[in-house]
Amino acid sequence: SGINAEYGVALSSQVVSVGKDHPAARFRYLGLGGKLVKLPYSLRSVFSHERRAAFLKAGITDLTAKGRYALNDESVHMFFTRRFGREIADLVSDPMCRGIMAGDCRTIGVSAMFPPLVKGECEHRSIIKSMVHNSFNKQETCTNEFALKAKFDGWRMFNFQQGMEQFPKALLNILRDKKNVDIYENSPVEHICVRNPGVSVTVKNGRPRHCDHVVSAIPSFALAHALRDEQIAEHLAEIKFVDVALVSLEFRDIDFDIEAFGCLLPSYENPAVLGIIFDSVILPSSDTKEYNSRRFSLMLGGEWFAKYFGDAGTCDHDLIRTIALDTIKQYLGITSQPSQCHVDILQNCIPHYTVGHRNRVKHLYRLIKEDNLRLSLIGNSYNGAGVPDCIANAIDHTEPLHVIMNEKYFGYDPALEEDVSPRTDVFQS
Repeated sequence: SGINAEYGVALSSQVVSVGKDHPAARFRYLGLGGKLVKLPYSLRSVFSHERRAAFLKAGITDLTAKGRYALNDESVHMFFTRRFGREIADLVSDPMCRGIMAGDCRTIGVSAMFPPLVKGECEHRSIIKSMVHNSFNKQETCTNEFALKAKFDGWRMFNFQQGMEQFPKALLNILRDKKNVDIYENSPVEHICVRNPGVSVTVKNGRPRHCDHVVSAIPSFALAHALRDEQIAEHLAEIKFVDVALVSLEFRDIDFDIEAFGCLLPSYENPAVLGIIFDSVILPSSDTKEYNSRRFSLMLGGEWFAKYFGDAGTCDHDLIRTIALDTIKQYLGITSQPSQCHVDILQNCIPHYTVGHRNRVKHLYRLIKEDNLRLSLIGNSYNGAGVPDCIANAIDHTEPLHVIMNEKYFGYDPALEEDVSPRTDVFQS
């Protein structure tokens, strides 16, 4: 869905892709016992892996275990334990949840975190059978040259030459050129009313801006604070977010030849550190050209941030830096001092989809529909935290709204859609 974004083609010349045969797409490591252990990357590699007995046992367990046709939500760890056994649940689901959501697999709900796995169990009574079925029944829609190229070349991930921030900036520039769009930058939203007849948005030091409908992409906790609807705000506030420390490191002229995406650290191995990304493998074009450099990014904290670093607003950056360098030394064997080191504290950056999250979101949607509220919820708070998830969710919610607004004001005519689209206000904090 990220590749199929409406304006993806506008950035095609700036894309840095990672194909299916690239080491960053194939290889991932775990930090176990103070060393790196490569995860299986093919069926053949399972049989030569040091944990092959656990992986083979997990496969047999999944193929022979009873499936469920309806499933109440459960934690990711419980789901993996039931389908694959306790050892694989600890070995795979624990670091995977830390790497994706910076959260604890024992509290994250599987129906929100991995809906395809839940669907696969219900439909095929086995995750492995479901994966085999899906591999032979792929249905992908390519809507532009950018998407077709990604499919033809077998992209597994992509970035931009100046980082992912280049994507929203490009979309913003495209919107600026549209005559029916007004953009209000540096305008924090203070109050939102979504009940007729007074639907409006009020920014700081501004007057209410009346409208027909509000599409909110801000985090759920920010919307809960601004929304003048106590019932909806109360449910929004239930969605928790976690803090993450991001440490960016560059080293000069070091001996490091591991080609992979990076490594994840289970909570029982090193709770404070979530994982290490090998940036120079994924995006070598960003390495310093004047000398041989190697770049790494470390994620720390998440669900464990307060326990190891205290309050995100007042935490000790030197402590975080020291822990990051100790981790690099322990698992990658790099003992030299970095040529560059930057610590960023990302407060409330990733939502924590705890058990029951999907039902809570469905309840939110139901309340909005029953009360006829002029509100659509998009962003990473509800149905997926990744960029592709956010794009797909935005398209699902706004395309029907686009049709409704055109019918209301102009009478819907696809041939004139570009010219007669209703006016849109974009508020950017």
